Amino acid sequence: MPKCYLLTLVGGSSLDRYTNNVTLFNLVEQLNFPKERRPPPGAMVPLEIHAYFQLDSDELNQRFEVRYSLVAPSGLETVTDTFSHRSSTIRFRTRTVGLPIPPVEGEYQLRVDTRRDESQHWQRQAASWPVIVAETEARPAVTH
Repeated sequence: MPKCYLLTLVGGSSLDRYTNNVTLFNLVEQLNFPKERRPPPGAMVPLEIHAYFQLDSDELNQRFEVRYSLVAPSGLETVTDTFSHRSSTIRFRTRTVGLPIPPVEGEYQLRVDTRRDESQHWQRQAASWPVIVAETEARPAVTH
């Protein structure tokens, strides 16, 4: 199974078309939502999930599926849709836009799960990224 060696959550990225290098902008470790306007569970935040994989030679050109999970210490998991990939090179990078909001605030680990196809069970990769989901109080209006 392809091995994820880098997993991160960012506000944006840029791919240099001449060097094929990627620049990541605004690494995200905390999401703050106003208490009175918290998005509903399952809503998506337009952040980018970047996952970089290394494949063995026998895994080249073989289809594999990926999903991302926000995992709380309690075991609560909020998962993304499933994405199908195939790579012809031993290193493969993905950029997925959209992070689902978990139903409760707290500390989470963004994790990546992989499998060959629907007939197999998901395998959780060791790579993770910390994410805190917090509700913030409204700031009082400035009166002077």
